[in-house]
Amino acid sequence: MSSGFIRGFVWLLGCMLLAPALESDAPIVQTPIWMALVDAIAKKTLERPVLGISIALANNDRIVFARGYGFADVGRSVPVTSETVFHVVSISKNVAAGVLLQLAEQGKLSLDDDVTRYVPDAPVHGKHVTVRQLLNHTSGIPNYTSLADARMNAQLDVSHAQVLDLIRNSTPDFDPGTAWRYNNSGFYLAGMIAENVMHQPYGALLHDRIFTPLQMQSSSLCDSSTPVPNLATGSEVVNGKLMPAAKMSWKLPFAGGGVCSTASDLLRWQIALNKDHVVSKHSLAAMRSPTTLADGASVDYGLGTRIGQLEGHPVFGATGSGGGFTTALETFPDDKLSIAVLINTDSDGAATELAGAIARSVLGLADVVLRDIPPPDAELACIPAVYDSDDGAVEVFSEGGKLHFRIPAQGVTGAIARQGRYSYAIDANRRVHFHCDPGHSRWAQVYSGGLMVDAKRAPPAP
Repeated sequence: MSSGFIRGFVWLLGCMLLAPALESDAPIVQTPIWMALVDAIAKKTLERPVLGISIALANNDRIVFARGYGFADVGRSVPVTSETVFHVVSISKNVAAGVLLQLAEQGKLSLDDDVTRYVPDAPVHGKHVTVRQLLNHTSGIPNYTSLADARMNAQLDVSHAQVLDLIRNSTPDFDPGTAWRYNNSGFYLAGMIAENVMHQPYGALLHDRIFTPLQMQSSSLCDSSTPVPNLATGSEVVNGKLMPAAKMSWKLPFAGGGVCSTASDLLRWQIALNKDHVVSKHSLAAMRSPTTLADGASVDYGLGTRIGQLEGHPVFGATGSGGGFTTALETFPDDKLSIAVLINTDSDGAATELAGAIARSVLGLADVVLRDIPPPDAELACIPAVYDSDDGAVEVFSEGGKLHFRIPAQGVTGAIARQGRYSYAIDANRRVHFHCDPGHSRWAQVYSGGLMVDAKRAPPAP
């Protein structure tokens, strides 16, 4: 058991003893019984199978829980502890957005400037792309992780110029501002912008401006050439068994996915963000405001930040998946609760599902009860379409008075159960909300554990 966890438990015990006098400021986590509930949820997740998990929780701007489960490597010789370091993958985007907004507040850049002002050779394909559009995934710039040779590229020790050439030689996805598509290329360019305006490598910039001031002592921008103490190894499931993840150099993720950290360090970032210690309230509100597209459609993604709600409780955060890791960082500002979940297995949805289950337990929400309300004719007529995103196409079709989905690339077919107006359940953890306005693009926004994880577009409604 780590000394950090012991100190946290001693502090927690003190809060429990003082609870009658400090009720309004007492942490949500108050009893060993609740800790046992988190243990049970985590151990259930290990059955997926999942190799290892690190979980940390903060309440009232204090870290009140940090614990590891399972193993840090496929050889199963090293257990995960609260001090185990993980590749946090795309949670890095939340940090990058905070950095760019901080620089904007200091007058070093403007979010509404053209990207080429800061990266003259940026591959914008003759379009006017703003810094803001890089941060909210509306730039339309080709996504390098969608290229046919993306797996091979991830193994290479690539330079900025090589990455820009990858993007330059591909066709844009759409005109800037007209649609939304998850885009790692945008955040690569955001990191280059930070480097160019500060005349400093991005890793050093993070160290000086974020990690050191916030006492995130286990955090860094890391790649395979840099030794990182206590770093977990990634894994993937092959034929039902846990195997080492495919080799990566960890150069390509850069500002969009290259940070290594612990669950507790991520909560230090989240607490500082919530307390306006990173950016102003105005900038934080911009990070957490939905993106409005050119045709008026709204997408639940801000600047490096996913948006959602869990049974009426607003939630903001970031998630990551790739290289043998799955991660989630969520904050419930009204409840003064933040949760970090890091998993060293590339297991789709495991981190957001686990974070959502923990949030439900802490907030005292009832167990999920799925309904199956018959869809009205208007929804049966409007919703069916082929919805496309960076993750591929999903066909939604009507059959037998119900709506079903099909993922051709995966050979997956299933039914979705109506929960309310344009709201459907894929399963107990995942929801999809359809937006179907005549003359506008149709959108299917998918939520996991309350947090928006993807937005898929279809042609305009008839």
